Amino acid sequence: MLRPVHVLVLSCLALAPLTGGAFAAQASSDKSDDAAKKAALSEAISICDQGASVPLDPEAKAPPVQYFDLFPQDMNLSKLKSLADKCQAAMLGAPLEKRLTLQWLRVEVALDQPGLTWLIPQVKLLADGGNPEANFLLYEFYSAHRHDSVDAGAPPIMRGMALDALQKAGTAGHLTALLTLLHQYTEGPLLRRDAHKVVETAQRIIDAPAQGQSPGEWDSQLRAAMPLRIAQTMLEKDGFPGDEQQKAFRAVEADSKAGTDGPEASVLAYIKALRLGRGTQQDAAKARQLLEARVSHDEYAIPMLADMLAKGEGGPADGKRAIALLRPVTKSVAEARPILAGLLSDGKFVGRQPRAAIQLLSAPRDLDAYIRLAGLLLDYDGVRIDYPDLLVECLGDGADAGEPGAALALARLELLDNQQFKNEDHARAMLKPLADAGDRDALWLYASTQYANLDSTSYRPSRRDGGLSDDDLKALIGEGEGKKEPQAYLLHAKLLRRGLIYPQDDVRATAMLINAANLGSVEAMVLLGDAYDNGLGIDKNPRERLHAWREAARLGSLQAKSKLANAFTFDSFDHLMTLREGITNRIALYNDGIGRMGAVVFGGDAGIELSGLFSGPASSAGTAAVAAAVMDAFREAPAGLDEENLVGIGKALPDEIRIAIETTLKSEGFYAGEPKGYFGPDARKALAAWVDAKGPLTDAPSPQTAAGTQQAAPASDMLAGEILDRVRDKVFARAQAAKTEKQKLAAIKQLGMLARYGDLPSRWVLVRNYHQARAIRSVVTPEEITRYALDILVSKPEGVDKPEFEFIFDLTQIAKDRKSKAVGSATLQAIRDDPRLQDPLTLGAIMGQFAFAPDACDSVLAAAKKAGINGTGSDGCDEQTRTALIAYAKDKGASGTDAAARKAAAEEIKALDAQAAK
Repeated sequence: MLRPVHVLVLSCLALAPLTGGAFAAQASSDKSDDAAKKAALSEAISICDQGASVPLDPEAKAPPVQYFDLFPQDMNLSKLKSLADKCQAAMLGAPLEKRLTLQWLRVEVALDQPGLTWLIPQVKLLADGGNPEANFLLYEFYSAHRHDSVDAGAPPIMRGMALDALQKAGTAGHLTALLTLLHQYTEGPLLRRDAHKVVETAQRIIDAPAQGQSPGEWDSQLRAAMPLRIAQTMLEKDGFPGDEQQKAFRAVEADSKAGTDGPEASVLAYIKALRLGRGTQQDAAKARQLLEARVSHDEYAIPMLADMLAKGEGGPADGKRAIALLRPVTKSVAEARPILAGLLSDGKFVGRQPRAAIQLLSAPRDLDAYIRLAGLLLDYDGVRIDYPDLLVECLGDGADAGEPGAALALARLELLDNQQFKNEDHARAMLKPLADAGDRDALWLYASTQYANLDSTSYRPSRRDGGLSDDDLKALIGEGEGKKEPQAYLLHAKLLRRGLIYPQDDVRATAMLINAANLGSVEAMVLLGDAYDNGLGIDKNPRERLHAWREAARLGSLQAKSKLANAFTFDSFDHLMTLREGITNRIALYNDGIGRMGAVVFGGDAGIELSGLFSGPASSAGTAAVAAAVMDAFREAPAGLDEENLVGIGKALPDEIRIAIETTLKSEGFYAGEPKGYFGPDARKALAAWVDAKGPLTDAPSPQTAAGTQQAAPASDMLAGEILDRVRDKVFARAQAAKTEKQKLAAIKQLGMLARYGDLPSRWVLVRNYHQARAIRSVVTPEEITRYALDILVSKPEGVDKPEFEFIFDLTQIAKDRKSKAVGSATLQAIRDDPRLQDPLTLGAIMGQFAFAPDACDSVLAAAKKAGINGTGSDGCDEQTRTALIAYAKDKGASGTDAAARKAAAEEIKALDAQAAK
């Protein structure tokens, strides 16, 4: 198709020759036509000069028109089209007036009509000749078309050429180019953000040459604003010398009228300088006071005040108020969104709300926010966001500009199995230059993707073209293991597991996972838990499985939390898990949509997904404790308070759990209705109010987190470990060698000494043999054996087989000896002294064993009544009594019985060890 310029040129050539008698009449007509054409040309030239005069053009005939002023204020592009037509006519009619060509070209670039690509070579020719405006136009064309689809053809201007042209225009003093550079150095995304470059560019604007015959008001206002822009930048960003910051502070202080009613930018820069101590003495309290005075009329002061409130700077922390201040301004103040997102995702002041944080971070075109967003999406990879292309585009621009973290964030996102972002080939293409430049994280990610489907259990791994050879991978793994890099052991484990590069070897693979996990790899911890769960290269071990997953969950792995929650259903025999892991976290994960299919967060069937959750091991804890765990799930994940979600979960809860929730809400003053378990609108509103009042759950470890290896209160500070080991070895040897009753009795007494100190092996020897050895019963009291057995049951040490049965046998023997009264008092004392027994699930499971022993439950009830404990039930082992015992223990605190016994035993052990050394 012919361009407009072609049409006009051809029309100029389409004049028929004139002949014969019509010549004289035609001559007269020609003179008239010539005059009209000259008048039209003169008008076109004038309009073009007035409407498109180029800054820095020495041949300009009118005041300069900055590029952005080409666009009509009402954005009626027909006006711009008319100007383009006039400039084209002027250029063709006056070919010797070179300025007209450039004026026409800049209007055409602004108009951006189809076919503009054909004009770019003319612009480039002028740019190659050093014309600043032409260089700027090359950049503008690239900026407008850099995201055109591949189908549109290869762009005539590439990124490097465009940015080089922009720099050339700026070097020549082109103000619009300099202003564009100032923006790019401040916010990106095409250039790496750089506060020093901002200052340098602002100074170049001040020093730029005059932009034509009479530059105009915009020119002078722009230059006049730069000194304060420089000062504000020096105070808001790091890395400037102290003397320069002091000068900057004085300038901003004068302009801000000491943080009260001056220009907003200067006021906020002044307050930030006070907050951080840049250019002046730090005074966070004054900064916060000034912000408080402004927030009622200046919403742009809210983000800084909210940040200070959340961090407790300049006064007491008040995270809830910070959140309340931020919520109303997130649509109008871009800086508010990432701050609020951070408060909602860290869960310090309100329960974690990751999906709300994701939505907040996906709103602004802000690189730092997008890098954080990409990190959240790695965990919540099932979440779909609006406009994913904008996220990819911004991170890609940041990667091209060399922004730290942008390329790695985008690569990780594109390696996810999330169809909104998945682009493995592009991810690897970005990782390679980072790896080549020495980025070890990028190198390991690049290496781990050399084989497709390496982590899949459904597809066979396949080698990708290019990249690292198998020998390269082996060499890299060897080097990494020499440097103790966890990624090396992790990749080695994966390759061994699949039989790639190395011979398939599950034993070695699991050993490598152990190495990686010990070096802090969260992914390795999750995989190691799987290995212990499935017996891959190592014996199945429920305890070690949980240990690996718990550590990964503590470090933030949602996958590990999900695995723990799923494992709870099958913990009926071992009782190694807690209600928080199995009930609270399971419902919290559901609230946040973890594991749900599709994009709709609250569209799942809670009845199906939570089925079986409230039977099995949960039943040991009792209804009230399970209900409390359910309520805590909404403190952990308040997104679940969404009406649709809450109604669905309410229907999935057993009747007795709903009644217990309503009872708690009523007793604490949040619900006025009768607890009938209807879980209607009033009860749901009450639950939301309760969650808000209680605040988020703390990250305190659960009572059984360390149960596998330690007792409740080890006295390791009383004895050195080597002393205890030395004495235990000698005592056990004497017990084995004892022949006479006297020798046996002496050995038992020494075992009793170690047991009183808290030594689990010694306690287990006594518990296991108490019911069948009269000599032990003559030395160890029923109170002691009860406390030792309870410690064994809750500690569950390695090598202890079926301690529940031995405890029942011991309780039965105590009943035969008519000493069951001691069991109740010892149990009450143990619950007070051992915080692990104050967990309803733990205590419920243990006291479930009391029911199989005669008089045991009755003795507990009698001890409770003697101690004046209120609220007990009709049975010493029922839920009501257990709840009362726990409340009593928490209220009274430790009895001190166990601590006193440990202290006395420690002195005996020291004396025995010293005597043996003589």
